[in-house]
Amino acid sequence: MIVLWIIGFVVGLAITAMGSRRAVSAALAASEASNISPGLIGITVVAIGTDLPEIANSIVSALTGHGDVAVGDATGSAMTQVTLVLALLCFTTRSVPTDRHTVLIVGGLTAAALFVDALLVHDGILSRVEGFALVIGWFVLIVVIQRLLPLNGATRRTQTNLSPSPTSRRIALRQSLKSIGWLLIVAAAAMVVVQSFVEVTDAFGVPELFASVVVLSIGTSLPELVVDWTAIRRGAAALAIGDLFGSSLLDATLALGSGPAIRAVIVSPAAAATCVIAAVAVVAATGVGAARPTLGLRAGAALLTIYGAATIALVFATT
Repeated sequence: MIVLWIIGFVVGLAITAMGSRRAVSAALAASEASNISPGLIGITVVAIGTDLPEIANSIVSALTGHGDVAVGDATGSAMTQVTLVLALLCFTTRSVPTDRHTVLIVGGLTAAALFVDALLVHDGILSRVEGFALVIGWFVLIVVIQRLLPLNGATRRTQTNLSPSPTSRRIALRQSLKSIGWLLIVAAAAMVVVQSFVEVTDAFGVPELFASVVVLSIGTSLPELVVDWTAIRRGAAALAIGDLFGSSLLDATLALGSGPAIRAVIVSPAAAATCVIAAVAVVAATGVGAARPTLGLRAGAALLTIYGAATIALVFATT
């Protein structure tokens, strides 16, 4: 039986990665028809698409009474995406153009959100009110980001002069519906992933919090790696950076809060420590990402070191 659960976990991750990529491609086509800037697309549309596994995992974990999985996957993914995933992109592409303002503002807000998460889970429970507040918090922060970042300057001028034509609107609608269809597939696959993960960790006696924050977070961050590698190779680095840091912010807010907003969850005493460790790692990764206009092998090595140090700290905190 354990073999079947492992197969289900691997297949679910593969479907999640494929579905996320296609959902994002459709969303991008819809956004292009609507004249939306790549940076804002990455922080919002693409981040939601690639973070669907974490959102689905949070909901399923809450409904099945696995609060540590919900917290561990969300906080672990927030850390993993801006450290390990970004490091892998630096190594595989050797040159990742970045935007200092985007990294500093979104990275800083993510770290702040993770510190707030630590305060919320410190009492051993994440209530429905707190979960709902985290979900609403993401929407508020997106408005703040739109006002702070010069993401839409050229786009706004374009939209002033050229409003989308009826044909563009039809294309946007068709691609949006296509994206929604793939997102539903991603959500279904994510449910298989989280259930398989719970069964496997239970069988081997691995603490849920440790396994989810270290292992599951890598699996659910796979869509970011696939999508952002493709984006960088296609010359859309702004979209990739927006997605990585936007996904990290979404993990610390909307993804973490989605499950508890439906049903309150009980978490272990170490949950607060994982949030703090993830926050410190995000602060360090933000510093690396904002240091230079282009991230290369040295930046990748620094990010990998941050991820390694954070993982070691998580081992001591959760086991």
